[in-house]
Amino acid sequence: MPHALWYHALRASLRQLCSRGPVKPSAYLQGNCSVPINLTAHPQPQEYEPRILKFWQQGEFFKTPPHPDPAPYTILMPPPNVTSRLHMGHGTGYTLQDWLIRWKRMSTGAACWIPGLDHAGIATQMMVEKDLSRQGLNKHEIGREAFIKRAQEWKKIHGEIIIQQFLAMGFSCDTSRLAYTMDEQRSYAVRHAFVQLFEEGLIYRHHRLVNWDPTLETALGGDEVENKEISGHLYHIRYPLHSDPTRFITVVTTRPETMLGDVAVAVNPTDERYQSFIGQLLSLPLTTRTIPVIADDYVQKDFGSGALKITPAHDPQDYLIGERHQLQAISIFDDRGCINEQAPAAFRGMERQEARREVVRLLKQQHLLVHIEDYRHVVPHSERSGAIIEPKLCPQWYVKTASLAQPIAQAARHGDIKFFPESWKKTWLHWLDHIEDWCISRQLWWGHRIPLWHCGNRECGAVFASLEDPQHCPHCNSDDISQDEDVLDTWFSSWLWPLSPFGWPHKNNELESFYPSDVLITAPEIIFLWVARMSMAGLKFQASLPFKHVFFNATVCDKKGRKFSKTLGNGIDPLDIIEEHGADALRYTAAHIAPMAGRIKMERADFRLGRNFLTKIWNAARFLARYTEADQQLITLHHRQLNLWQRGLLHELSCTSAAVEQALDSYRTHEAVRKMYGFVWNSFCDEAIEASKPALNQSPSHAVTLSLMLYVWDCTLRLLHPLLPFVTEELWQRFPPHPDLARSQALTISLYPSQIAIPKDPCAWKLWRETQRMVQSVRRLRQTSTLSLTHTTPVITLRSTALKKSLQGKPGDALRYIEELKEQAPLIAELSGAQKITFTEDSPHTTEQNAPADVLVDVEELFDVLIPLGEHHGDLTAERERLRQELTKVSGMLASTEKRLNSPSFRAKADPDIVAGAERQKHQLFQQHTALQRTLESFQRS
Repeated sequence: MPHALWYHALRASLRQLCSRGPVKPSAYLQGNCSVPINLTAHPQPQEYEPRILKFWQQGEFFKTPPHPDPAPYTILMPPPNVTSRLHMGHGTGYTLQDWLIRWKRMSTGAACWIPGLDHAGIATQMMVEKDLSRQGLNKHEIGREAFIKRAQEWKKIHGEIIIQQFLAMGFSCDTSRLAYTMDEQRSYAVRHAFVQLFEEGLIYRHHRLVNWDPTLETALGGDEVENKEISGHLYHIRYPLHSDPTRFITVVTTRPETMLGDVAVAVNPTDERYQSFIGQLLSLPLTTRTIPVIADDYVQKDFGSGALKITPAHDPQDYLIGERHQLQAISIFDDRGCINEQAPAAFRGMERQEARREVVRLLKQQHLLVHIEDYRHVVPHSERSGAIIEPKLCPQWYVKTASLAQPIAQAARHGDIKFFPESWKKTWLHWLDHIEDWCISRQLWWGHRIPLWHCGNRECGAVFASLEDPQHCPHCNSDDISQDEDVLDTWFSSWLWPLSPFGWPHKNNELESFYPSDVLITAPEIIFLWVARMSMAGLKFQASLPFKHVFFNATVCDKKGRKFSKTLGNGIDPLDIIEEHGADALRYTAAHIAPMAGRIKMERADFRLGRNFLTKIWNAARFLARYTEADQQLITLHHRQLNLWQRGLLHELSCTSAAVEQALDSYRTHEAVRKMYGFVWNSFCDEAIEASKPALNQSPSHAVTLSLMLYVWDCTLRLLHPLLPFVTEELWQRFPPHPDLARSQALTISLYPSQIAIPKDPCAWKLWRETQRMVQSVRRLRQTSTLSLTHTTPVITLRSTALKKSLQGKPGDALRYIEELKEQAPLIAELSGAQKITFTEDSPHTTEQNAPADVLVDVEELFDVLIPLGEHHGDLTAERERLRQELTKVSGMLASTEKRLNSPSFRAKADPDIVAGAERQKHQLFQQHTALQRTLESFQRS
């Protein structure tokens, strides 16, 4: 089904939610008769995901009561912009948030994820303007009021799409608490914050250089500017001395058109070439003005000609030099980036590039252009419109930030706010220690109109702020007042996000229950623009930090390395992936490939990873379904009834659950994915299912084994559910309840495995691991040998002393466990494909005289595996040659690893994990080397 149709079908199904009664869990079962559970050959997420979504919504499992007690674990969703539908950059971060929320909901029973939408002032205005241009219109033709109405319609359409995307991806946010940054409550909060700051003198108006977008005709914040390296030119231009035109200074510039606004030429005071020029006047080419030569230490003598043209109104560094020397700033561009009346008449009305061409032409004509050379340089561009930024001197509204920044810097230094990864703390402190005032005004129509009014009475001229729209000036009572035309920077509403969804500035139980939230999960590139500002707002308006932890998720890029962007349109639409592979495959892949605060490249083919894992889980369910009836009555498990591998499996389940929870506690989501994958794919599907097959087909052990497998299966689905909610809920509802596990109406509100007393048996687990190594060892010898080893009887020789030490129990217990290990011989033989397995203790080949002839040897930490060749049929000479070649290869690798480890610089500089990995590799290579040597020695004795 194309995702457009899927989307409409989903909307239609959700409209039915209120008209139908709650869906009971038993509705998922295939019936109450004693028949096997029916599962399709392959997972069909397009069929069961909308059905389960309906079940969750009708059950209101994600709804948080108005005044919860105790306060729930809370995450505030970074509100996505309503510019267009979400892409997988959003999907990745939100998946991690939902994972944590679902985990906490299952662990503690109380968790709340607050969803939201951001009006995204400049971005949404740009999208609406583009939409108008496709209709042959522009904003000026329809007027401000009509434009705002169109923007509101845009928000309604795209806001609904985003909410449906949330649901389609399985996000368990409390949609009844959806907040929008321009709804009535949030707008009141914005006004309240502005008025308070203005009355405290923290908001002021000032003429200052800003980043100006000539396409959108507004000032931009630093987050909306992208520096790009482009191919340009260096223009070498002569500026004649006014008193003697035969003498001149040559300046070098990348923007010759800005010379029309030059007010000086600066040279380094120690540059001997220009000592006689300092203090003199130059004739500014193409104008009738003269400009002085000034001395400033900023000028680099060895760059270009060593002379710098100064245009304070159009270059940030020139602006600072101009302030130091009290130079006039002449702005030669209008809001559209065209030459204005401050420049000579011949250039007025020209666009920047057109003016550049004309300036270069006239300079050549007057023989003032010395040289043009190719040059690569970085130029700031508007991230929204793509236009080249024009530094522009104009009045804007600012917030004084020094007093707001100092407390949150101290909070980070004292550990009151923690960053994951911690390395971002240094970045945070550096920015706060060098913070500049915040430009909060934007020359837009879409956004929160600045709540300031200007009195038109000349004798008054007051500027005042008001929570309500005033009718008169409070200073002179004049009704000749007008509201400021600018709107607030989008971040001015977003910095109140930890407060405004809970009714702030009004004091209420909601605020006490949900503030502060537990963790903020967001992208690292907005650490200053949003994370720091929210922290400022929290301390300023609520006297406490808004969150305890900040977890920076990965930045998702396309295969070219460009960050996914709604503006660029290079993102992957989640609904496309859901249509093809399902939401669980999308979620699993996003979590699997996205390390903490890393930068990843993502393409559609990556989601096969999640699809494959989903298929593995489904196949495990189909295997268990063969032995399970829909109304199966399972027996209670007794630990003493379980054999070695069963007790080992339970122990590993318990340890895996604890390890996953520990990883999630410190936001090591990438590690948590690997832990779950290893248990499900290897321990349960590849090992436990294979080990269970003989027992499930034998009546004496069938009931215990089935109960054990379904107990582990139930817990495994609980473990996976926060990340893979749809498939786990679907399968959990299909299988019968286990008598040893409390069962809720839905998996999504059932206990997480860490909250269940899963039996532990570390010794059984260690020995079960060893049996798996034995199986692998026998398989490895049989598969790598060139000899025919179909009918073989491997001998496994145990190192009893090492085994007992490894088990760390009482001597009697260790002996009992070793005997139990030996009882696994039939299972090891079946899993490894051997005819029979024989156990002995202590290796008989440790001495030359006792070593047998013609055996293949594998050496492990706690045992050796010997395969006597007996009456084999094969070429021993060829096998010897293969072994010699393998020994040479392993010897070289071992020598290389030892050399690396023996290097003092390696141990001093390398990460401890890398050193530990090299140590493990050395040990493994040594074991391989020993095994190959002993095998060759046994061949020589024959």
